[in-house]
Amino acid sequence: MLRKSKMSLLFAFVLILSLFVSACGGNETGGSEDGKVELRFILNNDSPTLVEQIKEFEKENPDIKVNVEKIPLDQFFEKIETMIAGGRTPDLLYTPVLATQRYANMDLLLDVSGDLKEEKDDFLPSALVSVKNGDKVVGVPHFTDSIAVFYNKDLFEKAGVKVPESIESTWSWEEFAAAAEKVKSANNLKYGVSTGSDVSQFLPFLYQNKGTVLSEDQKSAGINSDSSIESIEFFKSLFDKGLASKESFIGSEKSDELFKQGQLPMVITFSGLINSFEKDIQGFEYGVTYLPKKEVTATKLGGANIVSFNETKHPKEAVKLMKYLTSEEKMAEFAAKEGVVPTRTSAQESVDYGAIDEGMQTIINEINSVPEFAVKDFSIPEYLGYKSILTSEMQSVILGEKSPKEAAESMEEQINNSVLKK
Repeated sequence: MLRKSKMSLLFAFVLILSLFVSACGGNETGGSEDGKVELRFILNNDSPTLVEQIKEFEKENPDIKVNVEKIPLDQFFEKIETMIAGGRTPDLLYTPVLATQRYANMDLLLDVSGDLKEEKDDFLPSALVSVKNGDKVVGVPHFTDSIAVFYNKDLFEKAGVKVPESIESTWSWEEFAAAAEKVKSANNLKYGVSTGSDVSQFLPFLYQNKGTVLSEDQKSAGINSDSSIESIEFFKSLFDKGLASKESFIGSEKSDELFKQGQLPMVITFSGLINSFEKDIQGFEYGVTYLPKKEVTATKLGGANIVSFNETKHPKEAVKLMKYLTSEEKMAEFAAKEGVVPTRTSAQESVDYGAIDEGMQTIINEINSVPEFAVKDFSIPEYLGYKSILTSEMQSVILGEKSPKEAAESMEEQINNSVLKK
């Protein structure tokens, strides 16, 4: 009986000890049995290029093992929030630019300012916007992409319309609409230009007129301004004149597929589709040209950052991996294979895109001309909240259910009361 009681007490002690260790664990990675430092790295995509580079890092650093976890983007934010709430943050996170500031504002991210001090000037200022938090740099920009204009060279040649060959000779809004009309008419097409259903494809027009969704201090909505309303009016006019497809904007048509089939002379879409276009387009030549401008040249950027959390037990090794993946060589290699833009100037100069090089150089030129106010406007977690509002209201405008002014007022009210809670 006594022996049984002692065994019960021992079991209870072991159980309590194990629970205590689990509770104190926090960041789950540490050292392995063979003495290697283990890093837990969560990705939001399935990039074979990135995974291969991580394996190369392990070969060059045999004392470090990287445990890669992949979370689909549609589950990413929810699962990361759960990990944060449970004290289970990874050592490294591959995160969309818009989420970086959320984690930084929660004081969760490792300050890498000192580690990037000598290399900071090599990064695009627009790319650094999303990793700056006060005086700190809390991550490393890995790549960027944008909204771009793809065009059918054959249809443009038949219409006798030439596209701008430099960022300095970019079309005005009026010239852009005129070119769309001329190519449409000359080729007897239904449309001259189209966008997809993602409201991101409207945002370049907003920024080109120095409009913004949020105020300068980002504490209230800024969409109900004269410049923003003028942007909405011009965008609406493309649909009212029959130049752009309403069906594509509300999602019942796929503009990217119509472009591949040669039915559209121009499509405004994500620059990352260039590899898909290169692979799938048959029977005509395509190219990339510049978005039009009003007050400034602007597009909407995307991309990803690599960040580390304060709770990591291995900050030195985590930073080492961050710097490896964002070195000029590895960044250029990643960009070439994935059809995206490096955030380092040196990598932009050395990257070899092969067959898509001409189009990518146009995309790079446009990205490098984006004003910082445009990047700041969407590089915040609230973007996910206000994007759905913009989508709904802009669809109402395009369908003629609301005027641009009415939609701007509605967006302002909803953003202030629902997203920013002012």
